[in-house]
Amino acid sequence: MSLTNHTIALTGAASGIGLATAKLLASQNATLSICDYNPTTLAAAVETLSALSPRGASAIHATVLDVRSSTAVEAWIADTVARFGPLHGAANIAGFHPLWAGTKGVHEVSDEEWDEVMNINVGGVMRCLRAQLKEGRMGSGGSIVNFGSVAGLVGFEKNTAYAASKHAVHGLTTSVAKEAAPRGIRVNAVAPGIINTPMVRALETEGKGMALETRYIPLQREGRPEEVAEMVVWLLGEKSSYVTGSVMKIDGGMLG
Repeated sequence: MSLTNHTIALTGAASGIGLATAKLLASQNATLSICDYNPTTLAAAVETLSALSPRGASAIHATVLDVRSSTAVEAWIADTVARFGPLHGAANIAGFHPLWAGTKGVHEVSDEEWDEVMNINVGGVMRCLRAQLKEGRMGSGGSIVNFGSVAGLVGFEKNTAYAASKHAVHGLTTSVAKEAAPRGIRVNAVAPGIINTPMVRALETEGKGMALETRYIPLQREGRPEEVAEMVVWLLGEKSSYVTGSVMKIDGGMLG
Protein backbone atom coordinates (compact mmCIF):
# COMPACT_ATOMS: atom_id res chain seq x y z
CA MET A 1 0.00 0.00 0.00
CA SER A 2 1.40 3.40 -0.98
CA LEU A 3 0.69 6.36 1.25
CA THR A 4 2.38 8.89 -1.02
CA ASN A 5 0.89 12.36 -0.48
CA HIS A 6 -0.88 11.19 2.68
CA THR A 7 -0.26 13.37 5.73
CA ILE A 8 -0.48 11.51 9.03
CA ALA A 9 -0.19 13.01 12.53
CA LEU A 10 1.08 10.77 15.36
CA THR A 11 1.52 11.28 19.09
CA GLY A 12 3.88 9.15 21.17
CA ALA A 13 5.93 8.54 18.04
CA ALA A 14 9.42 8.40 19.56
CA SER A 15 9.37 4.89 21.00
CA GLY A 16 7.49 1.61 21.24
CA ILE A 17 4.35 1.17 19.16
CA GLY A 18 4.38 4.82 18.10
CA LEU A 19 7.85 4.57 16.60
CA ALA A 20 7.07 1.24 14.94
CA THR A 21 3.97 2.79 13.36
CA ALA A 22 5.87 5.86 12.21
CA LYS A 23 8.59 3.66 10.68
CA LEU A 24 6.06 1.66 8.70
CA LEU A 25 4.33 4.82 7.50
CA ALA A 26 7.63 6.47 6.55
CA SER A 27 8.66 3.43 4.53
CA GLN A 28 5.39 3.77 2.60
CA ASN A 29 6.20 7.39 1.69
CA ALA A 30 3.70 9.10 4.00
CA THR A 31 4.28 12.65 5.18
CA LEU A 32 4.54 12.51 8.96
CA SER A 33 3.92 15.09 11.66
CA ILE A 34 5.16 13.34 14.78
CA CYS A 35 5.28 14.45 18.38
CA ASP A 36 6.53 13.20 21.72
CA TYR A 37 7.25 14.72 25.13
CA ASN A 38 10.87 13.48 25.17
CA PRO A 39 13.08 15.67 22.95
CA THR A 40 16.03 13.26 22.99
CA THR A 41 14.15 10.21 21.78
CA LEU A 42 12.16 12.37 19.36
CA ALA A 43 15.36 13.63 17.71
CA ALA A 44 16.59 10.05 17.36
CA ALA A 45 13.26 9.05 15.83
CA VAL A 46 13.54 11.81 13.22
CA GLU A 47 16.91 10.45 12.11
CA THR A 48 15.53 6.92 11.85
CA LEU A 49 12.41 7.98 9.96
CA SER A 50 14.32 10.27 7.60
CA ALA A 51 16.49 7.33 6.59
CA LEU A 52 13.42 5.19 5.88
CA SER A 53 11.40 7.72 3.91
CA PRO A 54 11.94 7.89 0.13
CA ARG A 55 11.80 11.68 0.54
CA GLY A 56 14.12 11.83 3.51
CA ALA A 57 13.86 14.51 6.19
CA SER A 58 11.54 16.67 4.06
CA ALA A 59 8.70 14.23 4.80
CA ILE A 60 9.16 14.31 8.59
CA HIS A 61 8.11 17.16 10.87
CA ALA A 62 8.66 16.77 14.62
CA THR A 63 7.25 18.68 17.60
CA VAL A 64 8.07 18.30 21.28
CA LEU A 65 4.63 18.08 22.85
CA ASP A 66 2.81 17.25 26.08
CA VAL A 67 -0.71 16.04 25.26
CA ARG A 68 -1.92 17.47 28.58
CA SER A 69 -1.71 20.95 27.07
CA SER A 70 -4.74 21.98 25.00
CA THR A 71 -2.85 24.97 23.64
CA ALA A 72 0.11 22.86 22.54
CA VAL A 73 -2.03 20.19 20.87
CA GLU A 74 -4.08 22.80 19.02
CA ALA A 75 -0.94 24.60 17.84
CA TRP A 76 0.65 21.34 16.67
CA ILE A 77 -2.30 20.32 14.49
CA ALA A 78 -2.82 23.87 13.17
CA ASP A 79 0.86 24.06 12.21
CA THR A 80 0.74 20.62 10.57
CA VAL A 81 -2.22 21.60 8.38
CA ALA A 82 -0.60 24.93 7.51
CA ARG A 83 2.56 23.11 6.39
CA PHE A 84 1.13 20.10 4.58
CA GLY A 85 -2.56 20.71 3.99
CA PRO A 86 -5.48 18.74 5.49
CA LEU A 87 -4.72 15.54 7.34
CA HIS A 88 -5.43 12.17 5.77
CA GLY A 89 -5.06 10.36 9.08
CA ALA A 90 -3.95 10.45 12.69
CA ALA A 91 -2.81 7.94 15.29
CA ASN A 92 -3.27 9.09 18.88
CA ILE A 93 -0.83 6.75 20.59
CA ALA A 94 0.64 8.69 23.53
CA GLY A 95 -0.26 7.12 26.86
CA PHE A 96 0.83 6.56 30.43
CA HIS A 97 0.85 3.47 32.66
CA PRO A 98 1.73 4.34 36.28
CA LEU A 99 4.45 2.35 37.99
CA TRP A 100 2.21 1.91 41.04
CA ALA A 101 -0.18 -0.24 39.00
CA GLY A 102 -0.78 -3.57 40.69
CA THR A 103 -0.10 -2.26 44.19
CA LYS A 104 -3.08 -0.05 45.06
CA GLY A 105 -6.76 -0.77 45.39
CA VAL A 106 -9.14 2.01 44.41
CA HIS A 107 -9.40 3.06 48.07
CA GLU A 108 -5.67 3.78 48.08
CA VAL A 109 -5.42 5.84 44.90
CA SER A 110 -5.03 9.59 45.44
CA ASP A 111 -6.79 12.25 43.39
CA GLU A 112 -3.42 13.28 41.97
CA GLU A 113 -2.60 9.73 40.84
CA TRP A 114 -6.03 9.25 39.29
CA ASP A 115 -6.01 12.61 37.54
CA GLU A 116 -2.53 12.10 36.07
CA VAL A 117 -3.58 8.90 34.30
CA MET A 118 -6.89 10.32 33.10
CA ASN A 119 -5.39 13.59 31.92
CA ILE A 120 -2.88 11.84 29.66
CA ASN A 121 -4.76 8.75 28.50
CA VAL A 122 -8.25 10.20 28.04
CA GLY A 123 -7.70 13.94 28.02
CA GLY A 124 -4.79 13.62 25.61
CA VAL A 125 -6.85 11.65 23.10
CA MET A 126 -9.79 14.04 23.45
CA ARG A 127 -7.56 17.08 22.85
CA CYS A 128 -6.10 15.46 19.74
CA LEU A 129 -9.51 14.51 18.37
CA ARG A 130 -10.84 18.01 19.00
CA ALA A 131 -7.96 19.58 17.10
CA GLN A 132 -7.92 17.02 14.29
CA LEU A 133 -11.66 17.18 13.63
CA LYS A 134 -12.04 20.94 13.44
CA GLU A 135 -13.55 22.01 10.14
CA GLY A 136 -11.11 21.89 7.25
CA ARG A 137 -8.40 19.89 9.02
CA MET A 138 -9.32 16.40 7.80
CA GLY A 139 -11.24 15.64 4.66
CA SER A 140 -13.60 12.88 3.60
CA GLY A 141 -11.79 9.55 3.56
CA GLY A 142 -9.73 10.47 6.61
CA SER A 143 -9.07 7.96 9.38
CA ILE A 144 -8.17 8.31 13.05
CA VAL A 145 -6.84 5.52 15.28
CA ASN A 146 -6.91 5.89 19.06
CA PHE A 147 -5.15 3.69 21.57
CA GLY A 148 -7.09 1.66 24.10
CA SER A 149 -6.01 -1.55 25.81
CA VAL A 150 -7.25 -4.99 26.76
CA ALA A 151 -7.39 -3.44 30.25
CA GLY A 152 -10.20 -1.29 28.90
CA LEU A 153 -12.16 -4.37 27.84
CA VAL A 154 -12.06 -6.47 31.00
CA GLY A 155 -10.45 -4.41 33.78
CA PHE A 156 -7.54 -5.45 35.97
CA GLU A 157 -7.29 -5.72 39.74
CA LYS A 158 -5.40 -2.85 41.41
CA ASN A 159 -5.04 -1.09 38.08
CA THR A 160 -8.25 0.90 38.22
CA ALA A 161 -7.03 4.23 36.89
CA TYR A 162 -5.38 2.76 33.80
CA ALA A 163 -8.25 0.36 33.07
CA ALA A 164 -10.85 3.09 33.53
CA SER A 165 -8.90 5.44 31.28
CA LYS A 166 -8.81 2.87 28.50
CA HIS A 167 -12.52 2.05 28.93
CA ALA A 168 -13.05 5.79 28.45
CA VAL A 169 -10.94 5.85 25.29
CA HIS A 170 -13.06 3.05 23.85
CA GLY A 171 -16.26 4.96 24.64
CA LEU A 172 -14.80 8.18 23.28
CA THR A 173 -13.83 6.39 20.08
CA THR A 174 -17.21 4.83 19.39
CA SER A 175 -19.01 8.10 20.16
CA VAL A 176 -16.78 10.28 17.98
CA ALA A 177 -17.00 7.70 15.18
CA LYS A 178 -20.73 8.44 14.97
CA GLU A 179 -20.10 12.19 14.92
CA ALA A 180 -17.43 11.97 12.21
CA ALA A 181 -19.12 9.42 9.93
CA PRO A 182 -21.36 11.92 8.07
CA ARG A 183 -18.16 13.74 7.05
CA GLY A 184 -16.67 10.53 5.65
CA ILE A 185 -14.11 10.27 8.46
CA ARG A 186 -13.54 6.97 10.25
CA VAL A 187 -12.53 6.64 13.91
CA ASN A 188 -11.37 3.36 15.44
CA ALA A 189 -9.29 2.14 18.37
CA VAL A 190 -6.84 -0.67 18.89
CA ALA A 191 -6.66 -2.53 22.20
CA PRO A 192 -3.22 -4.12 22.57
CA GLY A 193 -2.39 -6.80 25.09
CA ILE A 194 1.14 -7.27 26.42
CA ILE A 195 3.48 -5.77 23.83
CA ASN A 196 7.28 -5.66 24.10
CA THR A 197 7.72 -1.91 24.53
CA PRO A 198 9.80 0.34 26.80
CA MET A 199 6.67 1.07 28.85
CA VAL A 200 6.07 -2.63 29.52
CA ARG A 201 9.74 -3.19 30.34
CA ALA A 202 9.59 -0.30 32.83
CA LEU A 203 6.53 -1.83 34.52
CA GLU A 204 8.42 -5.09 34.96
CA THR A 205 11.71 -3.63 36.16
CA GLU A 206 10.66 -0.46 37.99
CA GLY A 207 7.05 -1.15 38.87
CA LYS A 208 6.13 -2.58 42.23
CA GLY A 209 3.23 -4.86 41.51
CA MET A 210 2.74 -5.71 37.85
CA ALA A 211 3.44 -9.33 36.88
CA LEU A 212 3.09 -9.50 33.10
CA GLU A 213 3.14 -13.20 32.35
CA THR A 214 2.88 -14.79 28.93
CA ARG A 215 1.44 -18.00 30.37
CA TYR A 216 -1.97 -16.30 30.20
CA ILE A 217 -1.54 -15.71 26.46
CA PRO A 218 -2.49 -18.62 24.16
CA LEU A 219 0.27 -17.68 21.70
CA GLN A 220 2.73 -17.89 24.63
CA ARG A 221 4.63 -14.70 23.84
CA GLU A 222 4.45 -10.94 23.99
CA GLY A 223 3.41 -9.04 20.91
CA ARG A 224 5.86 -7.00 18.90
CA PRO A 225 5.35 -3.27 18.30
CA GLU A 226 5.59 -3.94 14.57
CA GLU A 227 2.58 -6.26 14.74
CA VAL A 228 0.45 -3.53 16.28
CA ALA A 229 1.79 -1.04 13.74
CA GLU A 230 0.50 -3.23 10.91
CA MET A 231 -3.01 -3.04 12.35
CA VAL A 232 -2.80 0.72 12.82
CA VAL A 233 -1.59 1.32 9.27
CA TRP A 234 -4.34 -0.95 7.91
CA LEU A 235 -6.93 1.10 9.80
CA LEU A 236 -5.42 4.32 8.45
CA GLY A 237 -5.55 3.04 4.87
CA GLU A 238 -8.23 2.55 2.25
CA LYS A 239 -8.47 -1.22 2.70
CA SER A 240 -10.39 -0.67 5.96
CA SER A 241 -12.78 1.81 4.34
CA TYR A 242 -15.92 0.21 5.86
CA VAL A 243 -14.52 -0.05 9.39
CA THR A 244 -15.44 2.65 11.91
CA GLY A 245 -16.42 2.73 15.57
CA SER A 246 -14.51 -0.50 16.21
CA VAL A 247 -12.22 -1.42 19.09
CA MET A 248 -9.86 -4.05 17.69
CA LYS A 249 -7.93 -6.16 20.16
CA ILE A 250 -4.48 -7.47 19.35
CA ASP A 251 -3.52 -9.63 22.30
CA GLY A 252 -2.35 -13.08 21.18
CA GLY A 253 -5.68 -14.57 22.25
CA MET A 254 -5.38 -13.25 25.81
CA LEU A 255 -9.08 -12.42 26.04
CA GLY A 256 -10.26 -15.37 23.98
